[in-house]
Amino acid sequence: MGKRACAQSPGRRTKKTKADPVLTSIADVIMEAEDLPDQCRSMLVDMLPFSLTVASDERHEAQAWAVEAVAQTLNFKKASLEANIVSEDAKLSNLKSSEDTLVNTVKETETALDAQKQVVHASFSSLTEATEAVKVACDGFLAAQTEQQSGEVKLASAQDEKSALESAFEAHFKVPMEEGNGPHIKELQPLLKHIEMDGSLRQALPSSCGKSKEDRGSFDDVVVGELEKALSARIKCLVDVVAVETPASDVRKSAVDTTDKDHNAKQEALAQATETLEAAQKEQSDREASLAKARLAVEEFQPQVESMTALVDEAKEASASFEAGPFAGFLTYKARVAVSAEAAPAGA
Repeated sequence: MGKRACAQSPGRRTKKTKADPVLTSIADVIMEAEDLPDQCRSMLVDMLPFSLTVASDERHEAQAWAVEAVAQTLNFKKASLEANIVSEDAKLSNLKSSEDTLVNTVKETETALDAQKQVVHASFSSLTEATEAVKVACDGFLAAQTEQQSGEVKLASAQDEKSALESAFEAHFKVPMEEGNGPHIKELQPLLKHIEMDGSLRQALPSSCGKSKEDRGSFDDVVVGELEKALSARIKCLVDVVAVETPASDVRKSAVDTTDKDHNAKQEALAQATETLEAAQKEQSDREASLAKARLAVEEFQPQVESMTALVDEAKEASASFEAGPFAGFLTYKARVAVSAEAAPAGA
């Protein structure tokens, strides 16, 4: 369009434009043409009834120019409407093509969730086994500790009794007997509770041991002799106990160390099993969330298709309405030619 024409003051639609619905519809399209300046749109609308309604073979240059300018505007509108149809239709096609992907995503997510549930189940079983293993290891450790403590008490008791009995046997039996006296039964009495001796002879000990060698009779010698045998036997028994319990103490300590290490290892395994289960449960929770999201996408798919289809239909209706209305009317006006007086029917 020429600068001089666009610079003209905008005018209002003429009565003729308002009276003709075809021109009105064309004018509305022109006024909606955002690519044109306001003054140009107003000018074309003002020129519309004075150019387009004139037969094509009778239009002056300015009128022909105005018709061509309107044609360009309408063709641009037509192209825009058609492009909108293509765009919306492409969006719809892309949306429909994603349906298989959405469905497959649901199936894949369901499969992944089922697999993860198996992992959680296995992890839970491992945790149960690890928990039981810790209990067994703990029981073993406590039993080893108890056995060690009991053995240490037994060894210490045997060592103490052996030491006390050997000292007492030397000081209160051998020495007095070598000196021709009787055993010191008062000092030996506290140590006699563990010796094995005939009851009648045990009762005779105070009397027989209180006599010197010259005063003792045959029965007294028997009593003193049995006391010596009993004390010696008890000392030998304690020596045997110490000989057995000393290496057994090392075995028990080793057993405590072994069971303690096993218990610690089982506790570490339990901690690892707990961590593995928690991680598996979190992964299952994440996959459940993914499945819910995938299912929601499938549920929302059809409404989206319907909404997009409506937009395509609206675009097609808008294009069809434009072509059947303003565009068709414009083409009719644009191509109309004048009817000569000779060609006009009589009375026209």
